[in-house]
Amino acid sequence: MSTRVVFLADSSVALLTLGISVYSIAILVCLGIAINAARFGRRRVAVAMAWVVGVLTVAGVVVAILSSVAGS
Repeated sequence: MSTRVVFLADSSVALLTLGISVYSIAILVCLGIAINAARFGRRRVAVAMAWVVGVLTVAGVVVAILSSVAGS
């Protein structure tokens, strides 16, 4: 029975790690698109991607704060 609990705990940790990885990849991809667009003079795309990066960053901070408050 304790083995089953350990496996469930490991899978939730693995899913959390996967989620954080996908989240950080999304930020880095959008940042790369913004830099590339700015380099080639596509201002609208650069501004849109900068907004997306900003929103994702603020959302990450809000989720981190809420998770730390809810955990205590």
